[in-house]
Amino acid sequence: MAGCGSSLFGNGSQFIKINAGDFVAVQGSDTRERLITSDLRMPYKQILKSRVILKPGQANYLLNHLGMGDNATFLGIRVTYDPKSVIEADNYIQWSYYDNLTRINAFAQMMVLTGNSTNRIPQLYLTNANTKYSVVLDVMVASIDDSYSFFTDIINQSGTTFTGLEYTDIKTWIINESFVVYDKSTPKRPLIYVNLSNINSIEINGDILIIDDESYGMVFLKFLTHFDATQAHSILNYILKNPNVDIDNIIPIIDNLSPVIYFNSTAGTGGDYILYNDGITIGATSGTPYNTFDNGFTFSTSISIASFGSYSIIDKNLLKGLLIDHVTDYRDGLMELMPSELIISGTAGVVSSIATTGSYSLTFDFSDIAENKIGDVIVNLNITS
Repeated sequence: MAGCGSSLFGNGSQFIKINAGDFVAVQGSDTRERLITSDLRMPYKQILKSRVILKPGQANYLLNHLGMGDNATFLGIRVTYDPKSVIEADNYIQWSYYDNLTRINAFAQMMVLTGNSTNRIPQLYLTNANTKYSVVLDVMVASIDDSYSFFTDIINQSGTTFTGLEYTDIKTWIINESFVVYDKSTPKRPLIYVNLSNINSIEINGDILIIDDESYGMVFLKFLTHFDATQAHSILNYILKNPNVDIDNIIPIIDNLSPVIYFNSTAGTGGDYILYNDGITIGATSGTPYNTFDNGFTFSTSISIASFGSYSIIDKNLLKGLLIDHVTDYRDGLMELMPSELIISGTAGVVSSIATTGSYSLTFDFSDIAENKIGDVIVNLNITS
């Protein structure tokens, strides 16, 4: 919430410090500003003080308020960096509330959080962003009372938040019914069992999967990498659609194939054939329709703009209907390609629709659940009168 230290502004004579209980901004020998805090009073009944050392690059350290859990009403953290860590931009701590892992905050020299009996401070996950040097945290935690009745959810690998996961930690528990998330111990231990029928939705945010479950509420699965999160997202969506499948029997388990576009034979009824160009020959009129798995990434056709009424405008929705039969993915099945995911480019750059004759190209901003993009697919369009 506030910072102190002679390096705050990178100028030894201009900094913010604490003096007589107030935050004071000085410039040389002059006091420029003062934030009076010496008259503040924050009541407490329990108080704890400790020191925490975060190793270089250590991620997602659960600060459970020194055992006070979610009952804290005061939290003060002072940071001491290694003297050899001289790059100011590397010296900061990332933190998230345990129940909102998708929002990552940061502080440098000091942070103070306060609450009251009805608005307490949730536990935090802390990350040392510096991968070369350790950092020392001096922590003071207090509570306004001796209550232990708040926030009954148990955190850190036994409640609704699980960290340090890989996609391989998710396994089928009972086919047609549930899956399990395992920890990293030997032998591995189950962290949570989730019934497929209880899942309302699954969302992804960076390296976190958020499962809305009717029994547990919101379940946060934080993975080691974004790749692990996308692969887990793909696996879970697949078994939701195919609950009779054992995850161990999904081959290949890694989803790294792009969706496939299946084109129409012609660009609309009575229109020109949609052809492919494999770099050697232009696709023949026989054997259509073509697709992006068997016939490469480059296609072409001609469209008469006068065929579409007095407005003579070809928008993305019309173009989609003229060219594309369907899109499918080997893991996700039939997928819906939205008109907004088509990109039309002409001599003037990207356009939202086609209103004049000329040469245009069509590309796609579309990916499957595992974020495999359609790729370098291009349809060259010759728009005639």
